[in-house]
Amino acid sequence: MNKTWGRLARSWQRGPLRSGNGLRIIAHRGFRAAYPENTKSAFFASLGRSHMVELDVRLSLDNAVVIFHDDRLSRCSNAAVIGPKLGLADDRVANWRLSDLRLLDLGGWFGAPGLPAGPERLPTLAEVLAWARHCRMPLNVELKDQGEVRKNALLVQKSVQQIVAADCTELVLFSSFCLDMLRQALALAPFISRALLYGGPPPPDLPEQLATLGSWACHPEQHDVDAALVQRLHAEGRAVHVWTVNERRDWQRLAALGADGVITDCPALDARC
Repeated sequence: MNKTWGRLARSWQRGPLRSGNGLRIIAHRGFRAAYPENTKSAFFASLGRSHMVELDVRLSLDNAVVIFHDDRLSRCSNAAVIGPKLGLADDRVANWRLSDLRLLDLGGWFGAPGLPAGPERLPTLAEVLAWARHCRMPLNVELKDQGEVRKNALLVQKSVQQIVAADCTELVLFSSFCLDMLRQALALAPFISRALLYGGPPPPDLPEQLATLGSWACHPEQHDVDAALVQRLHAEGRAVHVWTVNERRDWQRLAALGADGVITDCPALDARC
């Protein structure tokens, strides 16, 4: 096992939490089933329920590293209301400055009872890193493809800089569907662990991709995970974290296959396993 990955694994093991099936629990965009995704409320609610919080990073117009999944704002915010007031007709995150993004409410669309009063403001990576360091909560930072090589490179560079500045290198696992972004992360910060994300059947050259990336974990989609894949990845010394797993029977199936963890919208599901 890679030394850096070993340190990250030990940070998970320090806490008393363990799922009933022995799986590591990774909260997908925080406790997304009960709170607005990728918000501080969703992250706070993951404490005591998960081993790690997964989140998505992308760049604003002024190149701030912000936490938001979609490339457009409308699904998870009131951008349709705020944008016209600011003269912003385009709801792409990349076309909004951080100061304008801070005016959005990321919680009102969710509509669940019992949520904190007041608006949910968009968090930055730096803010969540400070929280993670304080709580010793590991983070799975998914690098979102910006659709432009230069912007992708800048996102990786700024993310690495902020993780190092926050002294969180042992708490962060980078993941991405974009091979080039993971390659750059390896070149800039080989001491920060990496995981390859993919959907559908395993790529024919998966072992080569993982080896080239120095990927210490693999994050496959649940529907194409079988015992042979898990065994092969374990033989290569890689952890297997499967996404997105929200049904009890699937937690049980993946545990039986030997998977190491599940990326789930509902970390509290474990109480029923």
